[in-house]
Amino acid sequence: MKEIIFFFELHQPRRIKRNFGRKYTYQGGVEDIYFDDELNREILHRVANHCYMPGLENLLKSAEEDGFKCALGVSGIFLEQCSWWEPKIIELIRELVTSGACELVAETYYHSLACMVNFDEFKEQVGAHRKIIKELFGQEPLTAENTEFIYSNDIAKVFEEMGFKVVLTEGVERILGWRSPNYVYRAKGSEVSVLMRNYMLSDDIGFRFTCRDWNKWPLTTEKYADWLHRSPGDLILIAMDFETFGEHHWPDSGIHEFMRAIPKEVNKCGDMRFSTPSEAVSRLQPVDEVDVPEAISWADLERDLSAWLGNDMQRHCFEVVKYLEPMAKSMGGRFLRAWRYFTTSDHYHYMSTKGGGAGAVHSYFSHFNSPIEAFLSLTWVLADFRYRLYEAMGDRAIYYRMLFGDLPETHAFHFYSGFAEPIGVSVKNLTELREALDKIEERSLKFHIARGDLSRWVEEVIGCRALAQELLVLKTLPEGLRERVIKAVEEAINSAKKALFGGEGHEAGKV
Repeated sequence: MKEIIFFFELHQPRRIKRNFGRKYTYQGGVEDIYFDDELNREILHRVANHCYMPGLENLLKSAEEDGFKCALGVSGIFLEQCSWWEPKIIELIRELVTSGACELVAETYYHSLACMVNFDEFKEQVGAHRKIIKELFGQEPLTAENTEFIYSNDIAKVFEEMGFKVVLTEGVERILGWRSPNYVYRAKGSEVSVLMRNYMLSDDIGFRFTCRDWNKWPLTTEKYADWLHRSPGDLILIAMDFETFGEHHWPDSGIHEFMRAIPKEVNKCGDMRFSTPSEAVSRLQPVDEVDVPEAISWADLERDLSAWLGNDMQRHCFEVVKYLEPMAKSMGGRFLRAWRYFTTSDHYHYMSTKGGGAGAVHSYFSHFNSPIEAFLSLTWVLADFRYRLYEAMGDRAIYYRMLFGDLPETHAFHFYSGFAEPIGVSVKNLTELREALDKIEERSLKFHIARGDLSRWVEEVIGCRALAQELLVLKTLPEGLRERVIKAVEEAINSAKKALFGGEGHEAGKV
């Protein structure tokens, strides 16, 4: 019997306000001021009526009448919004789980790029998601997926360390080579079983159902069941956003009727059965090992991380978020929750500048008018959040930033020996600046002191006004420049250490 596994992702981001820096005054509590919850509520109500309610009710009927089974990935921030504005959705999911027809799949609570921050944060977000699934639905997930099916060998190892037995990801051809996604594989370097999405059969529903230019249109249930029947292999993983049913394809397209009828057509074939991921793996053995050294995903034609980190705007914002992590975690509470909302993948998806079909998809999902507007809005939000963090941390934040801050690359100071003559040396804090002063040529140091740009960076980015003013004075120094700059920087470092640690004898790395 061929195992047919349907997986649906239910997620809505907590969208940030458009043009935050120009339109909004910075009043209110941290977290509350950044997110457009009026828009978020409006969208959830609309999608609930067109998609979630009728779609989940369809699954319940198919489970009862046709033995249909499926797996759901439900982000934590989606469940939050449902609890605020559409609690009936949670009840329908609970009914589906109670029926035994649904396996809930663990993921990052914030549907985030946490795995690209660090694996400790990744584990915390997956752990938070596993906890809310247990509390709301009484199920402890054995299967996991990363945001947008992002996967690598290292991610599989982390899931294994957390006790998961099965991981879902994309059936990427450059990884599989001649092999088919329609089998169970074993992750390289671990015992985790890997199920890979059949993207052709998934996208036939997810993207092509309403495409009249498609040479297979219209897609009927008889035709689709026959394709499943004829596809070789032990299993077929069909995975897509739940919003496919009533939101991406509107109800008048016939998408709800199509999904309601699929189980009946599959059952007619006689050699296929619906399964959950865990059930399929319990009945099937891995046929081979799959090696994924670099991250893959189910997004865009590239099926990599370029949907979120493919251009300079995306990378800049994400580097800022990474920079803020230790400060947000030191504060905890609402600061940490707000920071974790900023790791949500959707914010970076909106900034994509890809063209063609991928560009149309990115634009469709965005509430911004352009990628530039998305970038500017998030940049303003992060700037405001950063300074609120600084204010909340007080002097400790200033001195920590001076000594050890790991600034985004775009905020670092880059040394030049002359106009348009970079020397390949950059620094992100005073400690690194002191080390660089022993290495760079005198010509480079004179160039920056004379221009005053090193002084501006020290004051405006690092926040050390006393050192900045001293560097300005050194503009007119006829000789001994390097020694005077080193002395000034060392005095600033010692002063910061004393303020931060209460003395000069502490090790910097202990902070």
